[in-house]
Amino acid sequence: MFDVTIEKCKGIMLAKNNDYSHGEDPFVNFRASEIVGVPIEKGILVRVLDKIQRIRTFSDTGKLAVSNESVDDAIDDIINYMILLKGVIYDKIQAK
Repeated sequence: MFDVTIEKCKGIMLAKNNDYSHGEDPFVNFRASEIVGVPIEKGILVRVLDKIQRIRTFSDTGKLAVSNESVDDAIDDIINYMILLKGVIYDKIQAK
């Protein structure tokens, strides 16, 4: 399951990076939170909390209303968000 999940997450990450970031900055979509005064790290964490809430709903009810986004999808999104957060933190450390 580990290898399958990692490969799936990598494919999702590459596809979404193509859709959301154009140019040199892979975090450009997440930096948009800074427009409203939310640091990029916290913006990513808010997105993770949205996914956690979906998983919690599924855990409580056994179903989700949005049928085209599964619990597996939410888990994969969290994995990718954590990788992105790690990258953002790494970039900030390297910039110092």
